[in-house]
Amino acid sequence: MKQHANRLALQHLINAYAQETGRGHIVLPTQQNPSQQKMSQNKPLLWFSLHPLSLTMAVPLDYVSQLGRHRIGAEPWLWQDGKWRQLSAVLAANLLLEDIVQSSNVQSSSDQSSARPIDAASVLERWVQSRDAVHCFLQQRAQALDELVAPRQSFIFSEQALLAGHAMHPTPKSRQGFMHEEFAQYSPETQGQCQLHFWLVAPDYIVEGSAEDTMPTLSLRQLLQPLATARQQTLMQDHPHWKLLPLHPWQARYLSGKGWWHQLRDDGQLHDLGRMGWTLSPTTSIRTLAATDVPWMFKPSLSVAITNSIRVNQAHECLRGETGCRLWRSEFGQQLQQDYPTLAAINDPAWIALRWQDEVVNETICILRDNPFDAEAQVSCMASLCQDHPTQPENRLQHIITALAEQEQRSTADIAADWFARFLQVAVEPMLGVYMRFGMAFEAHQQNTLLALDQLWPAKFWLRDNQGFYYIEEYAQQIIALFPVLATDAQSVGPKSFVDERVLYYLFGNTIFGLINALGATGFITEKTLLVQLQRTLQALLVQHPHSTLLHTLLHADTLPYKGNLLTRLHELDELLAPLEFQSVYVTINNPLKVGAQQEQIYA
Repeated sequence: MKQHANRLALQHLINAYAQETGRGHIVLPTQQNPSQQKMSQNKPLLWFSLHPLSLTMAVPLDYVSQLGRHRIGAEPWLWQDGKWRQLSAVLAANLLLEDIVQSSNVQSSSDQSSARPIDAASVLERWVQSRDAVHCFLQQRAQALDELVAPRQSFIFSEQALLAGHAMHPTPKSRQGFMHEEFAQYSPETQGQCQLHFWLVAPDYIVEGSAEDTMPTLSLRQLLQPLATARQQTLMQDHPHWKLLPLHPWQARYLSGKGWWHQLRDDGQLHDLGRMGWTLSPTTSIRTLAATDVPWMFKPSLSVAITNSIRVNQAHECLRGETGCRLWRSEFGQQLQQDYPTLAAINDPAWIALRWQDEVVNETICILRDNPFDAEAQVSCMASLCQDHPTQPENRLQHIITALAEQEQRSTADIAADWFARFLQVAVEPMLGVYMRFGMAFEAHQQNTLLALDQLWPAKFWLRDNQGFYYIEEYAQQIIALFPVLATDAQSVGPKSFVDERVLYYLFGNTIFGLINALGATGFITEKTLLVQLQRTLQALLVQHPHSTLLHTLLHADTLPYKGNLLTRLHELDELLAPLEFQSVYVTINNPLKVGAQQEQIYA
């Protein structure tokens, strides 16, 4: 399994490096000399000239992607001392990172920039952590890896099936904070489970909000009383007006070292009830916990560094979720759902936090999320749906399309084209519809989007995580008039230029291009054919919305904005805490949807 973990970890890093730097080119077997063909085993090579290091690296590929999501077939080779040498995974990663560092330092020196020089040490450390985590997950699930690509999967199984992670992120499975057995207990990839940890707190120290008729602390008390131990029941009965605060069990232990916690406990204002209630499963975000027999999913703060950020909820996110829920449940929202029945939001209607010295303690915030899926629901996270089998050259979409082709007695090529067309109708057209008409936009990346399948066909597109729900100030005046707090304390309104950039990356560069890559990797249909399908859908929408800057960019711009997860990591940016304009590093990539010169390339 170590070999597969090395390959997957390198694949993520290599693809991120190539996409974000624009370096590297494909050398086909027919373009290789005999020594290169022997080295590549007659596979295409992804070729890098690492100029600052005066080195050449070549990576054999099992699948070449027009969109940059290549599937590597073997560890890289290095041209050194007149011959090819195969590299270890760690050395290859180090060389790629150091190439960016050296290039950046040369550039900073030449333009006399005051920017702080970047350092690859922390990224290399997290890359190793991520690789080792994938190795751990593969070992834990070794006897059932084929289940990861089974056509039919429940919501929770799909959430816990994402073993390799974000296909274009250099450290998708890094997490700093969990120790030893905690890693397995709290990770979705190991099918971990846990209970929430509860504090019973004097009401003066609790703040909460809800779009429901009943406040969450009251609902929790009513539901948990029968599930409590004798000690917990006694404490709750002795303090009938005190409120329950749910925490992730790791977070509860972490916060019990804080000075305010000791003072509240010593003053008799807080009782630690310990773990209580339902057995919950961590989902792809790790901190969000779910079970099919519970009214909500729970999204508690978790002071663990996961991929790009320490996952601590913010007070404005609570208000954003509460207000967004009111919007979707309002008369406007009901009409929206009638107009776009295949589009739905998983709302975050309520939240609870501890208040200390008149300030919300963000590290204690727990958001309560709608839980619309039962145990039989065929709802899958898009990232999980699109990932490769970790050890075999196949993916889940390959099995879905094969099953449909056998069922309908049609070719896999026709099924693949129709499946993508159905996805465009169910997901993309409604998403762009609400964007053009009402100024509603979403950071709809693969982890925050869910696809419900009906008889294996796309049926409904779900959006989650209100951190990325936006309203465009130029288009959303009707919504802002109904819910003015979105433009103030909820911090949800942004200019069209900013939101366009986010949608171009999250919905297109991440989710749609990721799906096109996964469908292309099945071998049943080409990425080129799918890009043409998407292009035609966008052209039809442009006829309806001729002034859309978003659609004009997609169809006519030479390049598209693309979030550089590798460069963001190298610059040590925290995407949850930094100001919007400094949250991420964005680069540009060639636009595969451009009409005209690029169209010839697409149809070639």
